[in-house]
Order: sequence, then C-alpha cells, then structure tokens
Amino acid sequence: MESRFVSLTPYCLVEYMFEPLGSLNYMTDDVVLLTNTETGLLQIINTDASVTTTRNIQDMSVVSIGNNKFAYADSEIIPNYIDFDSNITETPITGYNVVYDQVRFHFATGFDFEGFAGLILSIKNEMNNTRSHVFSNILFSPETTAELLTFNPKPLFITNSTYDRYIDIKVPSIKNINEEYTTSLSPSTTFAAAITPQTTGGSHGFITNSPIEITLSECGRKEKLDTNVGVKYDVFEVSESYTSILSQDNEFNGVGAYVAESTSGDYLEYYMTFNSGFPEDLIATLNGRNPSNDWIIVHQLSIFEQVGSGFINTSRQVIFQEDNYDEPLLFRPILQNADLAVSMSVDLICRLTNRLNGEQIIREASFTLLSPKKYGKNLINIPLASEPQSQKVYNKLIQKNFESTKLFIEPTFAPGFESEITPESLEPLKSTEYVPVYFSNNNISISNVSKMSKKRDLADEVIFKPGQLRFILSPFDNTIKLKVYDVIDQKATPLDLNSNAAKYNLVFDTDNGKVSIPNANSDKAESLASGVISFNVSKNESKNILSSKNKTVYITSVAQDDSESLLYTGQWRKATEQKDVDAAISAAKEEAEERQKLEQKLADYEAKLARLEKQNEIEKKKKSRSYFLKKRAVASVVNRRFSKKPRTIKTNTSNS
Repeated sequence: MESRFVSLTPYCLVEYMFEPLGSLNYMTDDVVLLTNTETGLLQIINTDASVTTTRNIQDMSVVSIGNNKFAYADSEIIPNYIDFDSNITETPITGYNVVYDQVRFHFATGFDFEGFAGLILSIKNEMNNTRSHVFSNILFSPETTAELLTFNPKPLFITNSTYDRYIDIKVPSIKNINEEYTTSLSPSTTFAAAITPQTTGGSHGFITNSPIEITLSECGRKEKLDTNVGVKYDVFEVSESYTSILSQDNEFNGVGAYVAESTSGDYLEYYMTFNSGFPEDLIATLNGRNPSNDWIIVHQLSIFEQVGSGFINTSRQVIFQEDNYDEPLLFRPILQNADLAVSMSVDLICRLTNRLNGEQIIREASFTLLSPKKYGKNLINIPLASEPQSQKVYNKLIQKNFESTKLFIEPTFAPGFESEITPESLEPLKSTEYVPVYFSNNNISISNVSKMSKKRDLADEVIFKPGQLRFILSPFDNTIKLKVYDVIDQKATPLDLNSNAAKYNLVFDTDNGKVSIPNANSDKAESLASGVISFNVSKNESKNILSSKNKTVYITSVAQDDSESLLYTGQWRKATEQKDVDAAISAAKEEAEERQKLEQKLADYEAKLARLEKQNEIEKKKKSRSYFLKKRAVASVVNRRFSKKPRTIKTNTSNS
C-alpha cells in the first residue's frame, strides 16, 4: 500500500493510502447513491453495517443543501433529513466487489477543535461529464467525535509538528474502479457505472488519472432548520474551506522506505528506496532537471519500547542525508527499558525534499523486534561453557630443521607412503549419514528471548511449557527469536540444537494451508548450541497468517532426508490481543514462582531433616560414650580390689 501526505491546514495532515492497481483486497460493503436534483451533486455512503469498516455511513455524514450549508443526515431522527428532502433520492447498490483506499486525517497535538461548530472532511472525484462526485462528506463535531477520533499510541512527527490523533475512513479506490470500467467487456455492469448514472449527462465513469480533491471545511455556525413535519434538523454553515489536489499517478510511485536489522551485525540498516533499490539515480535525475534543484533525504527515526501493553517513545532523531545515496545508513538503538520491554518498534519516515522550494515526498517504514534485550545499555556477554581447548591435527608434516633443498625439491612423506599402493591396501571411504532426532515433546519448553531474564539466573526467564507459548505477530516484517529448553526433573537446560544436522521450521497453520518459515541460519541472530533460534517472517507472509482464524504455530526439526518431526507447538496473537500474551506470561511466571516456592519449602524440609538426623547421631554418640566411660570406671575399681598383695604376719620363734 502506497502512502502520500497532503497538508491541508497547520493542524491537519492527510495521509492517503492507495491500494495498488489490480489489488484483490476487495470489500463487499453495500453502498447507497444519493442524487440531489437541486444541487446536482452525487454522493455515496455505506450502510450502517460499515460502521467499523469504512465509517462512511449516514450517521457520520452531511449532505449539501446549497449556499455553503450542509444538513446532518442523522438516521436516528424520524424522518431523517435524507427521507425528508424530496430533492434527494436514494439508490441502493449491492453485490459488488470493490477495492477501497484508506484516508487518514491526522490532527496536531494541542489542537482543541474550539472555535468551530464542526469540521467537514470531503473527498471528491471528477466524472466524465466534468462534474464532481462526492465519495465522502464526514462530519467531525461533538455529535460524532466519540465514534470517529482515535488517539495514536505512536504519534506521527513531521516538519516539527506532532500528530497524536486521527480519523480513519475508507472510500472506493478511484484508480481500481475506473480501471475496471475502462477494461471491462461490459462497462455498464461495473461499480463505477453504477455510481455514475447517465442521467447526470455524458457517459458513465470517471476521468482517467484526474486528481483527487481533498477538502477540509470549517463550520463556524450550527443552526436548526424548521420544517413542516415538526422536526428540526441540524444545519452547519461553512465559514472557511481548504482544498488540496492529490495526483492518482506520479513519478514517485517507486519511492519507498526500508528499515530492518542487519544480517552482518547487531545494528539496523535504513534508507529510502526507489524501484526496490537505492535512490541515487532518482536524485541525480531530479537535480539534473534544474541546476537550482537541491534534492536531499531527511530521515526521522522513532524508537518505541513496549512495556506491558503500552508503547513508550524513548528516542527520536532526525538525520540529513546529503550524499552516499547508494548505500544504507547504520543505526544501533539504545533501549531505556531493555530488561522489561516485550518488543521494540522502530518507525522510519523518509522525506525526499527539494531545498529549492520545499517540495516533499514522504514515505514510511516500520520494524518490530520481539527480542530487544541485546539493544540495552550494556552489551550481553556470553560465558563459555569451558575454556578453549587445543585441537588434535592429523596428517601433519613435521619438518624438524629448515632444509630448503628438501623442502622445495623433495618433499618428505609420512611413513608408509613409500610402499606400493594396491587396491587391497585401500580402505573404503567412510561417509556419515545423519538421521532425524525425534524429540520428546513433553520435555521441550520455550522461552521468548525478549522476555525478562537476568544475566546469569535463568530461573527468572519466562519459560513456557508445551503449548503455552503466546507471542505477538504484527502485519509487518517480524523477527521471532526463541530459546529451547530440555526440562528433565523440573530442571530446564538449554537444548543443543546442533546435536543433529537438521534445520528448523516455524510452521503456521492457516485457513489456506501451512506457511513454513525456515530458521535464519545466521550466527549473528542465532546460537543453536545454546538453544537460541530465530525466524524472519516477511510482511506478505504476516498478512497471509493474520487473515487466518487458526492461530496454531509449530516448531519442527527437518533432517537431511527431509523427514520432519515436531519439536514444539504454541500460538500467535494479533497486536490487539496483547492481553492474551500478558496473561500467558503472567501464568508462566506464577507457575514458576509457585514451583520455586515449593522447591524452596522442600529444600528447607530436607535441610531440617538433615539437621535432625545429625543431632540424633550426636546424641547417640554421646550416650555410647557415657556408657563406655561408666563401664571402664567399674572395671577399674574391680581391678584395684583384686590386685592388692596379701598381708604377711611376722612372728618371732625360738628353740625350746
């Protein structure tokens, strides 16, 4: 989709997003053609069923009643103004597949809409009879503010102004419906013919490549229109109008913008593109038309960090590029909340600017990364599992002394080379055939690398059990980086994905079949030995996946014989479903915390039991020693009693 910007007023910037010619992005919303015989104007609106798709419905529209006055077509008033005014006839138009363009009216920060009764946002195209056809007349007033105005979580910053609110509407793509009319075998059956009846004079259809007219009308007063049916209708009187002309086709159609992570390092590459290449030829051509031309490129980079469900703009910078248009510019963001951020988004606005007259061509690009931690203030150091070890080298020729004659004339062969080589002496060549490794799915867990994790404590990293992974998939280019764990006995160990010679696929199960994304196979983005694997999902693949109601995603291992086995399964979510991702993260963290508490209690019980056992052992030893001492004391007493010498009685004897 191509975007072009048009400045209407100092407070309003229009972004017109063209669907490419031949687009198949059809809508089947019913249309009502309003024919006003008094003013001679044709206007189209959608039915109330389009309130969330086009927003160009009766309850948000006005119709011209002449004299710079517009009547509010509120359908809740009975009869509503369209039914009341006999000059307006309604013709329902149904059953058409129509391509729609998106038009976004940006409003500057600080603009409070005071001083106006309302604003009318109009888009017109010129028919073959040279009369204008109104594709929308949107009323922006206190009656419609709640349904129309959207606050931009990522404000647009252009030409020193910030635009933080916008109104989105969709109108039929004039390029596509007119192309269908001019190339159809039966033009009268096309949608363009249906909304341009011949009764208005001339032929059906619109003037090819006629400019689109975009108008903002300021209404200074609102009054009540008295009628003979007892109903008063709101009428807005226009005091000032601002109109800009937007070309349907121009030489800048091939201009675009690019920003993405480099494949050569941990930094971003960004530049303006022209026909999918660098813009040096375009700028040389533009400057060559007029010696006074001075075309340069102004790049604006805005960094948004997603903390929880909110986006925080932590950095914005503007870079002027005046040369070297044939190579990308390099940029390495430094995140303020890298430890908490769920994702990082980089918005690029490229302005091709002529410094001679201020003419500008503006293009936008965006890049989202789900693993922004490496862009934190401190670089991540990966500790080695073991010290570097020397390698054994075989078939090495050892030259003890430097002998130039033998070195350069007669090479020295290893022992055995002099013997004659016979077919019997040749050993058969050995070949290694790799076979697929079938993982035990119950043991495999996944960690989204962008989630919270300390430098050395893997216990604080959010690890999802089989089937519990939830991650955001944006409608742009996505880089999904995951870390695979093998969980055995409640202990998570990073799984060595290099253990088999396999590649890995991220497989999305969609309503239209499976979309398979191979892993990045990059040393910069992955560390398979540590279980870290990365997948790059392109914008086109993301749009195909997001259109599916099936949100299941698989990680598979593919062996050299192309046999594919399941490694893990989880689910993706849209950006609007951030609550589901937050809930999954909270559930995984709560489960981990609860398990950690139970493990701590078990460890405490085991420590207490060990202390009791040790105390019992000590008591036993004490009792045993006391008994031994008592026994030895008794034995000592007994020994002393029986070891005494017998007394000798001496007597005097004499011969009688």
